[in-house]
Amino acid sequence: MKRSQVITLVLSTVIVACSFIHIFYSHRLSKLDGVDQLAIALSVFFIIKVRSRWNSIANGLVFVLLGGIALLLLNVLHNEYADQQLTRHGTKANAIVTSAEYMSGYKHYPGIIIKFSYTAGGKIYNKSIMDEIDVNRRFSVGDTIHIKYSSADPDLFEEVAN
Repeated sequence: MKRSQVITLVLSTVIVACSFIHIFYSHRLSKLDGVDQLAIALSVFFIIKVRSRWNSIANGLVFVLLGGIALLLLNVLHNEYADQQLTRHGTKANAIVTSAEYMSGYKHYPGIIIKFSYTAGGKIYNKSIMDEIDVNRRFSVGDTIHIKYSSADPDLFEEVAN
């Protein structure tokens, strides 16, 4: 095997593995948010670099096109997976706010990071959401947020209306 074929095979394996992780597990890996997408983008870039004989402008355009389409498709597939899990296995619960950090001046985006916890299957899950500040929605420690989580994958949740 040629060196370029080995590199392409390794990078293709990275793309497949990271794609699988992004679709099915990215909601669990919030501390590593974006690392899987970065690995995919870099792999696509290096495959184009190794396999292509075009000039750098054409390489860049192909990278933006292929990388952008791949990452967009992965986000769509992850959202579809999450929707299916919550539809099939959705369980409503009340989560307790453990902290509410109001932000102002963050790129002119007044927002709030709400950290909360809920129990599923005897295990406590600590999660957070970022939201716009709504004058009708103020949170304090101890408040309740209504969520729906997947009983098959309790790390997967969404906030729901009461």
